[in-house]
Amino acid sequence: MNQTFSYQNLLVKAAICWTIFFFTVFNFVPAASAITQELHLESRQGYKIEALFSYPTQTTGAIAERGEGTTKTIDSLVVSFYDPDGNAIASYDNIVDGVAKGKYFEFNYNPATGKLQGAIDLGGESAGEMYLKGEVESGLSLIEVDRSGEKEIDTLNIEH
Repeated sequence: MNQTFSYQNLLVKAAICWTIFFFTVFNFVPAASAITQELHLESRQGYKIEALFSYPTQTTGAIAERGEGTTKTIDSLVVSFYDPDGNAIASYDNIVDGVAKGKYFEFNYNPATGKLQGAIDLGGESAGEMYLKGEVESGLSLIEVDRSGEKEIDTLNIEH
């Protein structure tokens, strides 16, 4: 009886191992490839804005994201601000795991040209934070939110 019991345990363990092996091998779905893009912008007074974002390689057409919640295309987006001396001022995770955090967030990008387009609103939203906002075609403003309201720090013109 002990030998039968040992064989049964061995068979059960082997069946479990094979099941796990086949499930892993045959149900494995490779992760989708993503493109990571980095943008570098500079204001008239020398403030630097860097945006790092990623989206699926199979993306076709312009990317347009707006508002908080689940995004349509972008998986992640981090925007960082630097003073004219290159010192970090602020950094914001505007999109994490396909979810945009800011209610005023707006991002438009053309993968074919590698350029921003249309309306942009990146960065923070609360007192003491910074953000970049405007229309790419007519100019962007670097804005700091202080206790009395919004204060424009500088402007940017994006060349096409």
